[in-house]
Amino acid sequence: MYQQMIITVLQGLDLEADPRHVEAWMRLERGNLDGLSRGRFRLEVELSVACIQQAGLVESEELAESFGLLRSAS
Repeated sequence: MYQQMIITVLQGLDLEADPRHVEAWMRLERGNLDGLSRGRFRLEVELSVACIQQAGLVESEELAESFGLLRSAS
């Protein structure tokens, strides 16, 4: 559910990132994403992309996996 919202925000900001990585960084800070306003959700996506850029893809993938956000088998 959140990943589709993240994809929409990423497209609107013209940013590229794996939505699983973005969600993982958001959850690291927030845990629960349900109560975020639309504006706050957008800001959290932006901050998460910055975290991904700083930490790198390997650490971001490990973080996503730690939250059970696994790659689809497609």
